[in-house]
Amino acid sequence: MKIKRTLVSIGIYLVAQILITIIFLIAGIVQGMDMKNALYEVAGPALLVSDFLVIVVLLLLKYCSIKELFKRVPAHVLLISIIFAMTGMYAVELVSSQFDIPNNLEELFQSLAGTVSGFLGVCIVGPIMEEMIMRRVILKEMAKATKSMWWGIIISSALFAIIHGNPIQIVFAMPAGIFLGWVYCKTGSLLVPICIHIINNTVSFLLMSAGIESNLSLNSTLGMILFISFVLISTVSCIWIVRYYAKIKKEQELQQAAVVEESQGDSGAGELVE
Repeated sequence: MKIKRTLVSIGIYLVAQILITIIFLIAGIVQGMDMKNALYEVAGPALLVSDFLVIVVLLLLKYCSIKELFKRVPAHVLLISIIFAMTGMYAVELVSSQFDIPNNLEELFQSLAGTVSGFLGVCIVGPIMEEMIMRRVILKEMAKATKSMWWGIIISSALFAIIHGNPIQIVFAMPAGIFLGWVYCKTGSLLVPICIHIINNTVSFLLMSAGIESNLSLNSTLGMILFISFVLISTVSCIWIVRYYAKIKKEQELQQAAVVEESQGDSGAGELVE
């Protein structure tokens, strides 16, 4: 069954999230908290523990390896990939700000802001866990099953959006997943989308902790200028990445052709001697 790892990974994620949250919630209620306060109080620690548990299980099942998590790419490729994805995602966020999309988890996010467990869960451990599942497991499995990289990217991005379960996050997570999936496929390194994911979440977390809200929209001159700038920068960065890897592929093909030609020449020389 080609999608077995996808189903198992999603199952592990859901079970860990639900089970750990229930355990922490019960512990909070036992200490005398009401249900709502207990949920907000334990949200950070529960998120951190459940995400870390998922990472450990995926590593133990060999769905991903430590080596894959830290597969390096040239520094300039990492930098341009970050610029490409971040500017593209910010352009999407400016567009989505035009619509009145509900944020059903705003109070929960506020309870995470400013806490160490919230920071570690949202900004570090969470992104690593989500990239392992969405890009390393689901994207690859769906690409194999459909024989299409783009179907793998789209399906994994859709699931990435759905698991967030919050309308405002779903709208942002789908295109964000496409950006992250594309750079993963291009660079072949899980470290690249992990870094992008960590940076995005950290910026959002720090702004939320500081109580800073962006009021920019496409209706304002500044908002439109930023949107156009983000689109242009993201497009140029995308073209650079495509050309860079096309050049590398061409060089590899030339090297392989040279090796084949050399081996054929050596074989021919041997025949002449005989």
